Amino acid sequence: WREEEEPDVRNPTDLLMRLLDDPTIASKRWVYRQYDQQVLANTVMSSGAGDAAVVRLRPQNSLDQQTRGVAATVDCPNRWVALDPERGAMAAVAEAARNLSCVGAEPLAITNNLNFPSPETARGYWQLAMACRGIAQACRAFETPVTGGNVSLYNETRGDDGTVQPIHPTPVIGMVGLVQDITRIVGLGWRQSGDVVVLLGVPLDDQGDARLGLSGSSYQQLVCGRLAGRPPLVDLDLEQAVQTLLREAIHEGLLASSHDSSDGGLAVALAECCITSGLGVDLSVQDQPSRLDRALFGEGGARVVVSVKSEQEKGWQTLIQRHPDVPVQVLGRVVDQPALRFDLAGQTVLDTSIRDLQQVHEEALPRRLRRDAES
Repeated sequence: WREEEEPDVRNPTDLLMRLLDDPTIASKRWVYRQYDQQVLANTVMSSGAGDAAVVRLRPQNSLDQQTRGVAATVDCPNRWVALDPERGAMAAVAEAARNLSCVGAEPLAITNNLNFPSPETARGYWQLAMACRGIAQACRAFETPVTGGNVSLYNETRGDDGTVQPIHPTPVIGMVGLVQDITRIVGLGWRQSGDVVVLLGVPLDDQGDARLGLSGSSYQQLVCGRLAGRPPLVDLDLEQAVQTLLREAIHEGLLASSHDSSDGGLAVALAECCITSGLGVDLSVQDQPSRLDRALFGEGGARVVVSVKSEQEKGWQTLIQRHPDVPVQVLGRVVDQPALRFDLAGQTVLDTSIRDLQQVHEEALPRRLRRDAES
């Protein structure tokens, strides 16, 4: 499968709506609102507010710090793992670490839940072995030991005709991190008009960068109707560089928000920031990307969208000068108008109201559940 063989997008706004309506990407509020999210009133960052949950650590004695917390997240890009188990498993660890870094936490350790089909087949054995290798490589890079986990094998369905349908190999990564100061954490939603919206990681003018692509993406599966090719290259050095800069910026109080680009790519990440906050953005980039769908919906590239506090722009410039190895691209600013507008190379590629985005994102699961109940 080659990206260039697929027709480029003509109406990105409609495609963005389709992706936000996908159950994998859509709001999970219907699910998590039915459970206790407060954990004895210790929850600092709750479900849907940030890329990782944050729970306060209560001091055990008078010498303990009063502001420390634990961040936790769970991740697995199963589509990537299905196409390339080693690369997909590396991406699972990298994305979990990125989620922790997005709230300001230092990744500490992982646990895993290895869900695979039968290892008695050549393909199943290869998937399990390569996924374990990918996890090990990434954990060494992030210095996050595997503290435990479990394995679930032989996950397959046998049809009436006797054919066996295996699941996608799904090595779920649970990662925890330490927050030194819970008063400094940030969520994914924009906070105030005038803040600068910045993209960290592979920029829009990617020039065919192998670290970003559509293979294994939500866009490929939902829009192109297939799952093929090889997922993007996982650059662990770039991941570490981006995340180090991110944590420093949060610790120094320079950022108002932070959200990683994962399922659905940059366009979905921007939409989620708008949906959570109710604030809009006015974005404009003059560079011409290799493909519009790749720029908006491509996955990978260690990408994180941040909003820099308008009063901290000077401090931000000082910080990024200390990290010349991190690609930094200014996209635009947060605005009061409740709309997501994105101009790319002189053309408006996204222009929609936040209300429409919120409605699609929030109703996707309840609508399907109501329909199933009625039938």
